[in-house]
Amino acid sequence: MADPRRRRVAVLSGAIAALGHGVGALGRAIADPAFRALTAPPVAAVGHRFATAAARSWGRLLGGEERQVGELTVISGLPRWAFGRGGTTVGATFLTRDATSPEILEHEDVHRRQWQRYGLWFIPMYFAAGREGVTNRYEIEADLVKGGYLPKRSVAPRPRGRSAPPSQQ
Repeated sequence: MADPRRRRVAVLSGAIAALGHGVGALGRAIADPAFRALTAPPVAAVGHRFATAAARSWGRLLGGEERQVGELTVISGLPRWAFGRGGTTVGATFLTRDATSPEILEHEDVHRRQWQRYGLWFIPMYFAAGREGVTNRYEIEADLVKGGYLPKRSVAPRPRGRSAPPSQQ
């Protein structure tokens, strides 16, 4: 026969887990429509435009060099303290010192589209996903290799020459 104390603990643990699951489901049911409303395209567009204008003003104020790469405004030549990591995309503006390779700009363009989709809500969503780039879902979506979080995979060259040993006579 099982220990009655263990049985009570197991029943209580199960009840707490069920309650937590129920509260989580209720929270999602309430939050989902609110989240959809706050990230609706017209609302997100206003936040995206505001963030873009603020970032461009910041980059210009600091004397950065501005250029357009597709839909992404790149402001380079900024002091390292003016942005996070190797560069930061805010709205449709990428602020950096010198991280302007085509791969990085492709990575940052994905962040531009994320800003476009979520507007200002992208800020808390990004931080809630975690500060560690390799586990942050938005960095993963933008491609960790292109963003410089992971090394490029090198493909070992195949040896040249015959593919089969020479036949013997």
